[in-house]
Amino acid sequence: MSSKSRAAGGGRGTWLKIYGTLIFVFLYFPMIIVLLFSFSPTRTIVGLSGLTLKWYQELFQDTGLLTAFWHTVLVGLCAVAIATVFGTAGAFFVTRVEFPGKGVFRALVMLPFLLPGIIMGLTLLIFFRNLNVPLSMFTILMGHVSFTTPLVMFQVSSRLLRMGPTYRWAAMDLGANPVQTFWHVTLPMIRTALIGAGLLAFTVSFDEIVISYFLTGTWMTLPVYIYGMLRFGLSPKVYAISTIILLLSLVLITFMARYTGRSAETYRVRDRRGKRDAA
Repeated sequence: MSSKSRAAGGGRGTWLKIYGTLIFVFLYFPMIIVLLFSFSPTRTIVGLSGLTLKWYQELFQDTGLLTAFWHTVLVGLCAVAIATVFGTAGAFFVTRVEFPGKGVFRALVMLPFLLPGIIMGLTLLIFFRNLNVPLSMFTILMGHVSFTTPLVMFQVSSRLLRMGPTYRWAAMDLGANPVQTFWHVTLPMIRTALIGAGLLAFTVSFDEIVISYFLTGTWMTLPVYIYGMLRFGLSPKVYAISTIILLLSLVLITFMARYTGRSAETYRVRDRRGKRDAA
């Protein structure tokens, strides 16, 4: 390679780094502003003269905001538990059962997640109204299950397809029945996919507002509660709770990065003598 080619490549690499840096600054700058707002002694960061934890103290004294936060956590955990069961069962169905129109069926399963939230929220609201089901935690939970289940199903089915049937056949050739094969072979090999799918589903459920807004009665989640606060002006307590949610999201993303992708497909098995071998 000539010196001119190397110089041109180096110049393109420098501009690409600058461009990438600007993109990340654009994406994360609002988060930095919210973080600064949460420690500002005033309602703005103009003339910031120090740092304070006043807004965090007021946050932990606001029972309504804290109640909405725990409502959101409860709905997210319950939605993940239900979606993991339904999504895993659906993943086994679409990967191991052959039937006409299978590709169309897989696309239709993803519709609740792909459709705009306003359409799903309105559809579910009409459905529950026709059944005379009062708006409550149950309706919000069912709404969240409707779009978290496809997420889990997609993640687990992708892992099952990459894994293939070889391990299952080998276990059955060695005398294992279907239950033993699932418990000792298949489940350990899809465990990281289940964890990653659960973390992703919880993250999506935690900040869902559109579907929750349509299905909320007096039982509110945090996004709906914050949206209602906007009518009376945005309190700096929102900056504090946003910072906490940001840190929680970073933790979840860190675990998701560990439990998703091909790096999570290195399995460890233990033989009867207690030795561990990579598979």
